[in-house]
Amino acid sequence: MTDIEIDINGNIVSAKAGEMLIVVTDRENISVPRFCYHKKLSVVSSCRICLVDIEGALKSQPACSTPVVQGMKVQTRNVKTKNSQKSVMEFLLINHPLDCPVCDQGGECELQDVAVEYGSDISSFSEGKRIVTDSDIGVLIQTDMTRCIHCTRCVRFGVEIAGIMEMGGTGRGENLKIEPFLEQGIQSELSGNMIDICPVGALTSKPFKYELRSWQMNSIPSIARHDLVGSNLLVQSYKGKVKRVVSADNDLVNEIWISDRDRFSYESLTHENRLLQPQIKVQGGWNQVSWEVALDYAVKGLNSHILKHQRADQLGGLVSNTATMEEFYLFKKILTEVGCDNIDYRLNVKNLDNTIILDSNIKLDELEEIDYALIIGANIRLEQPMINHWLRKATKKGADIDVLNVMVFDFNYSLHTENIIAPNKIAFTLAGVLKLIMINNIQELPDYLIAIDVDEVANNIAYKMLNSDSSVIILGEHIINNVDASTIANLVTKISQSTNSRTLNLSITANTIAADLVGCVPQNSGMNVNTMLASDMRGFILLDIYPQYNFHNLGAAIKAFEKDNTFVISLNSFKDDIVVGYSDVILPIASIYETSGTHLNINNDIQSYTAAVKAPNEVKPAWKVLKVIADLLELPGFNYEDSTQVLAEISYQSHAIQTHDINGNLASHHNGISVIWQNSPYSIDAVLRHSGTLQKTKIGQMNNAYMNQTTAKILKVSVGDKYLGVLVIITDTVADGCVFINTNQTTNIQGQA
Repeated sequence: MTDIEIDINGNIVSAKAGEMLIVVTDRENISVPRFCYHKKLSVVSSCRICLVDIEGALKSQPACSTPVVQGMKVQTRNVKTKNSQKSVMEFLLINHPLDCPVCDQGGECELQDVAVEYGSDISSFSEGKRIVTDSDIGVLIQTDMTRCIHCTRCVRFGVEIAGIMEMGGTGRGENLKIEPFLEQGIQSELSGNMIDICPVGALTSKPFKYELRSWQMNSIPSIARHDLVGSNLLVQSYKGKVKRVVSADNDLVNEIWISDRDRFSYESLTHENRLLQPQIKVQGGWNQVSWEVALDYAVKGLNSHILKHQRADQLGGLVSNTATMEEFYLFKKILTEVGCDNIDYRLNVKNLDNTIILDSNIKLDELEEIDYALIIGANIRLEQPMINHWLRKATKKGADIDVLNVMVFDFNYSLHTENIIAPNKIAFTLAGVLKLIMINNIQELPDYLIAIDVDEVANNIAYKMLNSDSSVIILGEHIINNVDASTIANLVTKISQSTNSRTLNLSITANTIAADLVGCVPQNSGMNVNTMLASDMRGFILLDIYPQYNFHNLGAAIKAFEKDNTFVISLNSFKDDIVVGYSDVILPIASIYETSGTHLNINNDIQSYTAAVKAPNEVKPAWKVLKVIADLLELPGFNYEDSTQVLAEISYQSHAIQTHDINGNLASHHNGISVIWQNSPYSIDAVLRHSGTLQKTKIGQMNNAYMNQTTAKILKVSVGDKYLGVLVIITDTVADGCVFINTNQTTNIQGQA
C-alpha cells in the first residue's frame, strides 16, 4: 500500500491507501468510539457507534469499514458526528438494563464509558426492556445476555481465533440473541478471551463474580509459566490476594490472547492444600516448626548423612521443569559447591540414553508466515495452545499442515493430511522422507538409508518439503519415550538441513529451556535421574516434586526416597501424602505469582517478572530458601539480596551446549505395545492441579486410555475396563500397537519402565 495524506479534524496525517479510517485515528490517538470493532477481529460494522463525518458523503460513515483515500477530509468532533453517535447510543441503550452498580464489568465497561460522553439522561423510548434467558456456557464464563448489544465479538472470536463456532446469533430484530450452539457450552482452551473482548457485562469471569471493582485492584505485569510461550499477563490483586489474571499485549509472543490455564490457574493460591509452615519428621511424626529450626534440621541431616562422610556422590538433586531460571541456577550451584554432579529435571524420560536434542530456530510470530508445517507427535492445540494459535494464523494465509500422530486429535484448523502411524514406524517414515530428499538433491545416501522402503506418506511429505519456500518441522512431546526418540530427532535435523526448513522442539515444555541453559543435567561423572533412583543414595534435595505426576516410574521413585538411610529434603507449595511419606523435612515455597524470577521461552526471550503478591504465612520464595541453605552450609558465593542479582550472575556464566551425533540407527523394527502417557493439559503441574474451576472443565476431566480394537484384543481389555488405572475407550482413530493415555490421574505405569 502506498502512502497518502488525509485531513482529520483540520490536521494532515499520513496513512496507507486502503487501510480503514479507524486504524488511522487509533494510530494518531484520535478518539473514535467503537463496540463491534476489534483490532484482532474481522470488521462487521454492526454497532455504528463509530460514525464520522466525511466531506462529500451524504450520511455519516462508519470509521471501522471506510477505507481511506488521498485527500479525504474527516471530522470526528463536529455537530453532525456527535448527533449521529448520540442517536446510535440511544438505540443501543433501549434494551440495556440499568444495572451498572451490580455488573462485574463496571469500571471497565466500554458501553459505560461511551455512554458518559455520547449518551443522554433522557430517552425517547418508554417501552419495557426485553429480558434474555441466559444459557449456562460452562464454569469459566458468567453470562448475562440481557446486557448484550450484539457486537458479535464473541462470535467472531470463536470462528476466527479459537477456531470453533461455539457462539452465534439466533432470531431477528428484537428477538436476536447471542447464544451457544452446543449444549455442553464453551469448550475452547482459549475461551476466557471472550471475557476480555466483550465490551459490556454480558460475558464476565465466573470465578471472579461479585468479587471486586477494577479500580480497587493492583495490576502487576507477569509471565505465564505453564508452557513454552511465556504469555504476557497482568495479575490483579487486592489486599495481597490474586483476584484475576488478564492478558497483556505482546505481538511477538501472545498478541493479546492467553490460554484458559494461564488465566484461571491463580485459584490454586488459596487452595486448602497450600503448605504454610515448615515441618520436620521426628521419630516418625511430623512437627510444625520455625524456619530456623527446619533449616538447621535440614543442614544437619545433609551433614550427618552425606557431607561429613565425604559422600557427595550419594546426594541427588531433582527439580521440576516449572522452576524459575534463578532457582535452577542456585539449585545446581549448591550441589556443585558440595562436590555433587547428580542433578536432573528430566523426570519423565524412560531412557536418558535415548533423548531428543533438537534446536528451535523459528520465532513465534514467524510461524504465521510459513507455507508448510509437519507436526510429529503432538496434540498441539491442547498441549501448546498459543503456539497452535500462531499455526492457525498460518493456515488462514494458505499454509498446509501435515501430521504424523499415533491418534486423530481435534485440530481447530484443516489439516492437509493427518497420518495415523504406529510409534515404532515414525522413524522409518522420516527416514523415507530423508532418503527421497537426498536423492532429489543428488546427495550420497548413508548406509542406513539404502535399504529403507519409501511409502506414500513419506513420498508426499518429501515432495512438500522440497517445494516449500518456508517450512517448519514441529516435534512434540509424544516422542519423549519413543524407542526411536533420538533417531527421530536426528532425522528431523537432517531433513531440515537438506530442505532449509526450520525446526520447533515442543518435546520440552514449561521452563525447560532455562534448565538446559544453566546446566541442570548431570555433568562429568554425575548420575541422571534414572541412575539415581536405581543407586544406593544417602540423600535427596527435591524442588517442587510430586512423584505420582512427575516420574514415568512412580514405584522406582518412591522406593528410592523411602529407604531408611536416605535423608530427603522437599521444597513444595502444596501438601501431598506421598511427599509426606518419604520426606524428612518439608519446606513451603512460594507458588506462581508469589515470587520473582525468569522464564526463558521458545523465542529465547528472557522474560523476568516480580512477585505480584506476597506468599502467605511462613511461605518463602524457593530462591531465598536455597540461598539460606547455602549460607548455612557455609558455601561461598551466595551473597544475593534479590533474584535480579542471581540473573545477572547467570548472564556472565558460560553454559554447556548439548550436542549429539546425527547418525541414524534403524537396525530393526520394534514390536510390542507402546504406551504414550500424557498428563491432561490442566494437570501438567501442581498449580493447575489445584485450580478447582479448571478441573471442572471438560479438558480438566480428560481421563481415558485410547486404543483400537486390535490392540484391545492383545491386551485383553474391553470398553469400560481400566488399563493402568485409566478407563479404556476403543476407537479406530488410534494406530495399531499403541495405547494413548490422556489423564488427570496419577502415574500408574511402574511396570512400563
